[in-house]
Amino acid sequence: MDILDLSDLFNTKAQADDFTNRLSAISQKVFATQFNPEAALLDNFGIKKKDAFMTLLRNNNVNPESRLAIKDFIEKIQAKILTLPIISLILAFEPKEETLQTFSRWFVINVNKQVLFDVQVDKSLVAGAAIRSGGKYLDFSIKPVL
Repeated sequence: MDILDLSDLFNTKAQADDFTNRLSAISQKVFATQFNPEAALLDNFGIKKKDAFMTLLRNNNVNPESRLAIKDFIEKIQAKILTLPIISLILAFEPKEETLQTFSRWFVINVNKQVLFDVQVDKSLVAGAAIRSGGKYLDFSIKPVL
């Protein structure tokens, strides 16, 4: 599996799009005179995601002092985001961030792949979820049994 696991930074398609837009804003400022990567990340993402991004830099041997290395790494992340598979996850409730993180971790651990979720809420589902991926629809709720 690719070491570039971004699941600590986002789990849904909407979050990935927002993350990409914020990374683009940082990327445009990388060569500015007063650029500080930690400050730029903090301004755009907050402390939790800034820390996760700095850990990602270290884990991928990217020198946070090298502006060119940071810019290249941002471009690598943006390219990776474009290749992530999207899975429609239909639930009976609006999931919390922890729930999405658990689902995301399951895919990373069991399928060796990060995915993005396109979450939809269907209040008619009972005790479970439905998944749409690759043209297939799988209903893992107990609705069909009832």
